[in-house]
Amino acid sequence: MKTHLRVRLVALCLAAIMLLALAGVAVAREKVTFWTSHSGKVDREALELIATKFNESQTKYEVEVTIVPGSETDVAKLMTAVAAGTGPDVYLVDRFTTAQRAVAGALTDLTPFIERAGWKPQDDYLEFAIEESTWAGKIYSLPFDTDTRGLYYRKADFREAGLDPELPPATIEELDQAAAKLTKRITDRRFERFGLIPWLGQGWHYTWGWAFGGEFYDHATRQLTCNHPAIVEAFAWQQAFAEEYSIAAIQGFASAFGSEAQDPFIAGKISMIIDGDWKIAGLQRFGPDVEYGVGNIPVKAGVGPTTWAGGWAMAVPRGAKSPDGGFEFARFAAGPVGQEIYTRDTVHLPTLKTMVDRTDLFADSMHDIFLQMLPFARSRPALPVGALLWDELTSARDYAINGDKTPQKALDDVVERVQEELEKHF
Repeated sequence: MKTHLRVRLVALCLAAIMLLALAGVAVAREKVTFWTSHSGKVDREALELIATKFNESQTKYEVEVTIVPGSETDVAKLMTAVAAGTGPDVYLVDRFTTAQRAVAGALTDLTPFIERAGWKPQDDYLEFAIEESTWAGKIYSLPFDTDTRGLYYRKADFREAGLDPELPPATIEELDQAAAKLTKRITDRRFERFGLIPWLGQGWHYTWGWAFGGEFYDHATRQLTCNHPAIVEAFAWQQAFAEEYSIAAIQGFASAFGSEAQDPFIAGKISMIIDGDWKIAGLQRFGPDVEYGVGNIPVKAGVGPTTWAGGWAMAVPRGAKSPDGGFEFARFAAGPVGQEIYTRDTVHLPTLKTMVDRTDLFADSMHDIFLQMLPFARSRPALPVGALLWDELTSARDYAINGDKTPQKALDDVVERVQEELEKHF
């Protein structure tokens, strides 16, 4: 009897040990570190919720969110950590820098992971978004969120100037006419209000270059075409504006601008401005009484509707300790669950084709027009010199509006400088 009892006790102990061991295996998940520079409360909490939902969805990986402050285009911190073996397993990257990061050796080619999963991201994501995530035919990041840009205009200013508040300008010619009527002068070189300052807000080189019908890069020839006649014309248009109103007077007027309630559009200092969908939240908070409308970016007659989109993407850095875990989280975050959480909480736009018509994701109706822009949205050329090209184009624009170079010379210089750097990667 004692022997039988002893055997039963031993069996019970072994069973308990096995249960504990199994329990230990169940909780011993593989750690996955996720880095993001999004430190704002809303964005951070949305990303943390996505990580929580991922952790609840499976038992193999445990994602930990780490906030790493810094510029979105500053990859030094990531490269240093990767070299030291302390880098993350998944990383939120500014999508237009994907090619540059890939060429620099900072990102893992996700194509093998995608093929093992039997997945075709090209079928799921908006075309411009997956193009930004691709370099040399390989996918290095998964599109996470996006945005589009349109023309915001103050309806009260339109009424005051005798313009139809429900009919924003659609062409460059109409834009010029509206801007002249909306501008209020105190003296010849002092202003109470500008109808438009083309380069404010999101009035970038890409914005107007595409609006005038230009192209910045020829994929077939691998040649930059920033000095395309239409882009030269877009720069000349801005230079003429600066000359007509005096760049010194414009800069003096703009020096008082700020953010939040001091935003020039909210403060009534600018009647029209090109900006992104994120501006809606600022208007709700700091300008709730501003009656405004949003239209497409005005284009040169004969040019189709245009806008451009940016956004972020999930990438797996080179040297990740858990590349499989990093990929699985990247796919989850950039998938339906992750994008729905992020869209609802931050009002950024989704990149999944199946979510483009999901107006239920937004509490406001103003987002509808930005969603409607997604089918014709453009993206900055996915190049290993993308950041350099951006900076050089910005300098060229500044040279033109300040009268330091002709638009043709400014853009020729961009092509000469950046093309040389681009060819090093082919």
